[in-house]
Amino acid sequence: MGILLMGSSKEKQFLDLWNDPELKPVIENQIGKYLLSDAGKSIISDVFYSMLGNTRLLKRVGLLEAYTGLDIDSHSVGADWEWEEMNSLEREMYPENKKIVVQPLNAQLSLLSERINDASIPILKETVFSGNETEIRARFLKDHLSEVDMRNGKRFLTSQEVQKYLLHEITEAHRTTEKAARKVANDVMRKAFEMFPESLILTKNKRRLNVIEFLGKR
Repeated sequence: MGILLMGSSKEKQFLDLWNDPELKPVIENQIGKYLLSDAGKSIISDVFYSMLGNTRLLKRVGLLEAYTGLDIDSHSVGADWEWEEMNSLEREMYPENKKIVVQPLNAQLSLLSERINDASIPILKETVFSGNETEIRARFLKDHLSEVDMRNGKRFLTSQEVQKYLLHEITEAHRTTEKAARKVANDVMRKAFEMFPESLILTKNKRRLNVIEFLGKR
C-alpha cells in the first residue's frame, strides 16, 4: 500500500496519517460511514455488479432457472424449512409463503434408476412423484396400501403401521424422523384420503387409532 500511495506529497501525507495509531481509528470510522452512505453504496453496487458481469454469474443462474423451471421465490428443494418453522397462525396469515417442494435431482434420478432396475414393477407405473413432501409420501402410501397383505378381507394400515412405513420402508429420500413420525403419519394419511377418495377410506379403530384402508377404485 505504501508503494501505491507514494505518487505525491498528499498521498504521502495521507499514508502518514493512516499509520498514526491515534488517527487510524478515526479515519477507518469515517471510511466506514462513507461506505454506508448513498454515495458509498453506489460505488459498492457498481463494483459488485461489475464483478458479477465479469463472471457472468447472473446469466448462469438465469440459465439454470430457465432450464430447471424452478424459481427461488416459489420453489424449495427437499423441504420448505421456512414454512415448517411457521406456526399455524402465521401459515393462515401468509399462505402465499408456502413453496412447492421438489426432490433433489440426484434423489429423483436414484429413484428412477431403482424403478427401472426392478423388473417386478410395470414400466408404465408412475415412479417419480411431484408436489410437496406430504403429497409425495401420500402417493407412495397409496401404492403401498394396494400391496399390503389382506387382513380380515381388507387391505389397511393403522397410524402406527404408517409411522413404521415412513420411518423404515418408504424410499429413503422421503423417510421421516422418530421425533416427527406420529404427526407426519397422520398428515400423510389425511392427505392420501384427500387425494384418492375413490380408492381409500380413513376411519378409526376401537383403540381410536387412525386407520387407512385401500378399497381400489369404486
